[in-house]
Order: sequence, then structure tokens, then C-alpha cells
Amino acid sequence: MIKIVKLTILVALFFSGSQAIHAQETKPIGFFLKDSVKIGEPVPFIFSYKDKKNRSVIFPDSLYNFAPFELVSKEYFNTQSDDINSIDSAVYYLTTFEIDTVQRLSLPVFLITESDSIPNFSLMDSIILDQVVTQMPDSVNMEENSYYRPVSLQFNYPYFIIALVVLGVLAIIVLVVWGKDIRKKIKLYRLKKGLEKFNAGFDQQIDALSNDTTKANIEKTLKYWKSYMEGLENLPFTKLTTKEIVLLMQSSSLDETLKSIDKNIYSKATVSALQNDFEFLKDYTQDRYNHISEVIKNA
Repeated sequence: MIKIVKLTILVALFFSGSQAIHAQETKPIGFFLKDSVKIGEPVPFIFSYKDKKNRSVIFPDSLYNFAPFELVSKEYFNTQSDDINSIDSAVYYLTTFEIDTVQRLSLPVFLITESDSIPNFSLMDSIILDQVVTQMPDSVNMEENSYYRPVSLQFNYPYFIIALVVLGVLAIIVLVVWGKDIRKKIKLYRLKKGLEKFNAGFDQQIDALSNDTTKANIEKTLKYWKSYMEGLENLPFTKLTTKEIVLLMQSSSLDETLKSIDKNIYSKATVSALQNDFEFLKDYTQDRYNHISEVIKNA
């Protein structure tokens, strides 16, 4: 095929050279290598131009609109020059999906000047569409094919890496500009959820005391409160005695309440005021939560 194309170009240029004697501006030569084409079938289009030596010209490339055809591929040949003229040539492999019986094409060569480029079009050439189906039947029997053909998927690594870089840069910008506020909001959100969970569990513990006032149950409820306070205050409440907790928190009301609960655990005296004591611990916890939340907001 390549040999046939080259031979065709040489013959075309031979005749164009004889015509150029009688013309001031030589037109490009463009023609189809076949007389007819089927829909979707590639067909070669020969394109060549003979001009003065060392004159800059540009051939159409993949960005050019070849309508009604579409470019499949192209092949350029080395410039052939003598003392006066230069010959440039190319083969464009085109395909069409239009249904017109006769389809035409003319391509330009662009002559480069100091400030612009001037298109110089070849004469129009035509090709006949070979219509395989000349008449559509009223109904078509479709052949069912449920055979599965696996298709390999290619992961787009360049776009993935670019996306990671962009996300990384955005994350750094967000952390630098709003990082402090974001950390505050996250901490406050966790504190709020922790308090809600504590209140729900502590209410259940207090309700259970109304039916079971055994020392083990009282101690279990007190330990539940200490466990939450340990996370809230970042102090080892579960390992501290009542006296040590009071010294750290500096609250006389807390002192009286914890001592009352201790009496119910360790003394043989009758259990009393347990509901009030634990309700106080709940209110005290709420006050400490409010205080710590304000500290975080104003940090």
C-alpha cells in the first residue's frame, strides 16, 4: 500500500509540475485513492504541494475539521527539493459515517507570511458511498448474545496523583487557616456527646438505686461518675480518695456530698439522701462541663 501511495504522489506531482508552468500560484493536489468507500472504512486521501524552495507551509493536522470525514491517522513524507522547488506530501486516512451518496473534500495548505497564514485549497475531489444496506426491512430479527466478555480496566494514575496533590495542598491550607477553629469544634463536639452519654447512663444508675440500695450498687454508681470526671478533667478520679478529690477541686459542697455517699458505702448506718447526693453530682458535672467548654472556646 505504501509503495502504491508513493507512486501515486509522484505521478500527481509530475502533472502538477507541468501545470505550475502556466500558473502563478500552484494549488495543492488532493484526491482519494479509491472511487468508493463503505461507512466506517478508512480510505487514503493523497495530499501534496509543490512550491518555491524554503517557503514555510503547514499541512492540516489532527485539529483540522475534515468534515464530512473523520481523521483516523496520517503519514507525512520527507520534503523533496531541487534548486528551485520543494515538494511536501502526506496521506490522510479518513473515514465517514455520513450517508450522503457522494461526499466531497478539499484540503488547504497554509502559506506562512510575516503576519498571517494564507490557506490555499486543493480542487474538490469526491468519493461515492458504497451503501451495503440499500433498503431497511420492516422488522429486524435481533440476534441475542449474552456471552460475557471481560474488559480490563486501566487505572488513571496521573489523574489520581494530581488529585492527591491537590487534596494535600487544600488540606494544608485548611489546617493553616482554620485548623485551630476546627480542632476546637471537634473537641467541643466530643465533649457534648460524652456528656449526653454520661447523663443517659447516670440517670439509669440513679433509677436503679431506688430499687437496689446495696453498697455494691452505690459504689458502682459512684465509680461511673468518677470514670466520666476522669476523662472530663483529665485527672485520675478513679484512683483518688474523696479527700484527694476535694483538695483538687476545692469545693466544699462536693466534699459534703462525697462524704455522705462514702458513709452509705462504708458505714453500717441506714442509707439516706442517696438520690439527692447523686443528683448533686450530676449538676456539679454539668457545671464543670460548662466551665471546660468556655475555656476551650476562649483558648
